[in-house]
Amino acid sequence: MNPPQWPGQPGYPPGPPHGPGFLGNPPPPPKSDGGGKAILALLFGGGFLVLVLIIGVIVIVASSDDDDDDRVPPIAVPTSTTPTTTYSPFSTPTTSTTTGGGAIDPRDVLKSTIRTYKGNTFTQVGTRIDSCTARANSTMLERLRLHPCNGQMYSAVYANPSRTIVTVISVVNLNSPSDASAVSRAVYSKGWPRLLKPSAGSGMPQLSREPGSWTRAWTLNSSVIYAQSYWAKGGSAGDRGGPVFNTAGELGVEVTNALRFSN
Repeated sequence: MNPPQWPGQPGYPPGPPHGPGFLGNPPPPPKSDGGGKAILALLFGGGFLVLVLIIGVIVIVASSDDDDDDRVPPIAVPTSTTPTTTYSPFSTPTTSTTTGGGAIDPRDVLKSTIRTYKGNTFTQVGTRIDSCTARANSTMLERLRLHPCNGQMYSAVYANPSRTIVTVISVVNLNSPSDASAVSRAVYSKGWPRLLKPSAGSGMPQLSREPGSWTRAWTLNSSVIYAQSYWAKGGSAGDRGGPVFNTAGELGVEVTNALRFSN
C-alpha cells in the first residue's frame, strides 16, 4: 500500500466544477497550507537535538577519562634508617696462671709475639683468663645457656707492628663440634665476648669508652676462636675490608691454623 501523498500534491480527485467565471481575470490559485515547511522545520530541529546529544556524550566520556588520570595510585617511596651500634662493658685484662680447660689449651699458641703468614709481628699487650659466661655479652650468654661451654675462656690482647690497631684473641671450648658451630653463629646476632683493652703497663692508650670494633669467629673441632680488632685510639672501626677488619682476619687465621697443628 502506497503512503498517502502530501497535501497539495497531484493525485487528489478534482474538485467540483467552477461556476460561471467572472468577466476579466481567471480565478486565483488555491493557497498552500504550509505543511512542507513544518516538516522541514521538524527535520532540522530533530537533527540539531541529535547533534547536541552526541556532543554531550563525548564531553561526558572525556571528563570521565580525565578523572581516571587523576586517580592514579601514588608511588610509595621507601625510607631508610641509620643503624645504631651498641657496645658491651670495656674490661682491662689481667695476667693469670689459671689453667684453662677444654679440648684446646691455647697457651702454647698465644705467645708474647706472633708472626703471621703475611710477615707481620704482633706483640702481646695483655692476657685474661675468666669463665666464658663472665666474658660473654648478653647475646652470647643466651646461646651458651643452650650450648654450655667447657672450662674457661682464655684471651690475649695484641698490638699490630705500628701499634695502631688492637686485636683481642679469645678461645672458648664447647662440648661438641655442633655446640661450637651454634655458638660461633651468634656473631651474626652480635653475640661475642666482651671487648678487652691493653693492660695499663703496656704503654698503649687506655680508652675510657669502648670503641667500634670488628669481631670474626672460626670453629676448630669443639672450640671457637674469636678475633676482635679496633683502633688503638678509638673511633669507628671502618667498613668491611678496611684495616681493622683485615687485621682481625690476619691474626685470627694465624692463631686458628697454629691451634690446628698443635693439637
